[in-house]
Amino acid sequence: MIPPLGSDESPNLQIERLERRLAREREARKAAETIAESSLRDLYREQQRLALVETIATAANLSDHPDEAFALALRAICDFTGWRVGQAYMFADAAPGGPLVFSGVWHDADPELRREFRQISDRLSFDRGEGLPGRVWASGKACWIQDVAADPNFPRAEPAKRAGLHAAFAFPALIGEEVGAVLEFFLERPAPPDEVLLKTLDQIGAQLGRVVERHRNRGRTRAHTLALEEKTAAAEAASRAKSAFLAVTSHEIRTPLNAVLGLSQALQREPLTATQHELNDGVLASGEMLLRLLNAVLDMSKIEADKAVAEMGDFDLRAKLDSILSIWTPRAEEASVLLTLDADLPQARIRTDQGRIEQTLVNLVSNALKFTPAGGEVRIGAALFGDRLRLTVTDGGPGVAPEDRQRIFQPFEQTDAGRDAGGAGLGLAICAGNIALLGGQIGCEPADGVGERFWFDVPVSVAAPIATIAIASPVNATSNDRALRVLAAEDNAGNRRVLEVLLAPAGVELTFAENGEAAVAAALADSFDLILMDVNMPVMDGVEALRLIRVAEGEASHTPIHMLTANAFADDVARYMAGGADGVLTKPIQLPQLFAVLETCLSPVAQAA
Repeated sequence: MIPPLGSDESPNLQIERLERRLAREREARKAAETIAESSLRDLYREQQRLALVETIATAANLSDHPDEAFALALRAICDFTGWRVGQAYMFADAAPGGPLVFSGVWHDADPELRREFRQISDRLSFDRGEGLPGRVWASGKACWIQDVAADPNFPRAEPAKRAGLHAAFAFPALIGEEVGAVLEFFLERPAPPDEVLLKTLDQIGAQLGRVVERHRNRGRTRAHTLALEEKTAAAEAASRAKSAFLAVTSHEIRTPLNAVLGLSQALQREPLTATQHELNDGVLASGEMLLRLLNAVLDMSKIEADKAVAEMGDFDLRAKLDSILSIWTPRAEEASVLLTLDADLPQARIRTDQGRIEQTLVNLVSNALKFTPAGGEVRIGAALFGDRLRLTVTDGGPGVAPEDRQRIFQPFEQTDAGRDAGGAGLGLAICAGNIALLGGQIGCEPADGVGERFWFDVPVSVAAPIATIAIASPVNATSNDRALRVLAAEDNAGNRRVLEVLLAPAGVELTFAENGEAAVAAALADSFDLILMDVNMPVMDGVEALRLIRVAEGEASHTPIHMLTANAFADDVARYMAGGADGVLTKPIQLPQLFAVLETCLSPVAQAA
């Protein structure tokens, strides 16, 4: 306080004390202003740091590729720090195993001055712990170099000095604790570490790591998708190759089988002895079974692709079982195994897919004979329960372990006993596919005493006898009638002979053409009531011959043309019908179907006569 007037203190002392007080107040005001200015500067810098982190975080969240986020981050950090140069490194092929390579993303206030430094950085790669990027990779933390010219672990020291670069820092883009990329910055003078800046970089590195992680995941997804597409393409190519192989195999087997069955059918009408008829019936039954098995095996590809369709038809089940028994009894006798049939069936025909029932039963019988030791017995059982048919095959083998009873019906799954007995492990899988297609069930269980009982049951219906279609006697060429004129295009001599013997009783006037070109010439030179057209022929195939005949006919006439072929897959049939065929007959020739076609041609012939 200033002393009151009248005080003993002299005026000079009073003035001196006042001046000291004023000086203290001035110092206090200056300190307060300095503190306020520093606080404002710190607040401003903190706001700038927050804005920097927010800007880079937004870019990282919105960027589809790390390059976009890195370019923005380099520019923003250089603007914030005043540092001149920034560049980004990523792992080669985006794989975290390294090495780190220049990503091509660069920011420079004077790019021409530092062209050499950039080119050298572009060519180098850094292993873990090598150079500034490698040190950041090894530590997983930001790293600061006060002057790269004096740092022993900085391979680019000389070009950095020529470019006027000294201080450097780098920080990682982190995916969790894993380094996903490294961002590197340079200043044109030496500088001590800035701890506050390094803390800020930690936050930025976590944000940039997100875009690197998304980029990696997209890359993995693309690689997985590409691999899946390649596998799918390979599977489709394999499927096409399998289909082509099956088509060729089918054709090559059906061609000789057509002769076997056709000639056997012709022999049935000959005056044979009882023994000869029995032998011929065995050949015919075995050939027909082979045909059905061929059809079923070819159809397995459709089962695998869920494209199989059941071929429903009426047949005598008891006769079928007797046929299977007679065919497999010699095999059983060779193995010293007794093969028996116990069938409790009414005298009636049933409706279901004969081929799949037969193939499934034959597979089970074959397996049973394979596993039953000499002196044992294999029993076939059959019974109808309302609209369900149940068939069983009981063997005298070692049986199936409880844990294996489900898996043996899967493709390529076998028990140890099954592997020892041989086979590919597909038989039971084919059986399961057949029965599933028919809406039934299949399984196995312990037999009474010894062995295993395999069973399946399927829905069936009792069918009325089928009215057979046949031409009982030849069509006599008289004044009122004339013989049916048929052109058969067939290149195989054996199949031509089959057509001759099958059609002889019908009194058909048969003309042959040995290739498609000859068939076209014959069809245009003469008139026919029916054309039977093979498909695979030399010179010109049947489909092209069909097309040329239809073009030549125009709308004036229409000769019935039925393809007679071993190539009878669904897509083949669709192609024939689209080309103008009236129908398709398959090889081996089925007499009822062939005679049915002939019968459709009789009425036009009578009208013409």
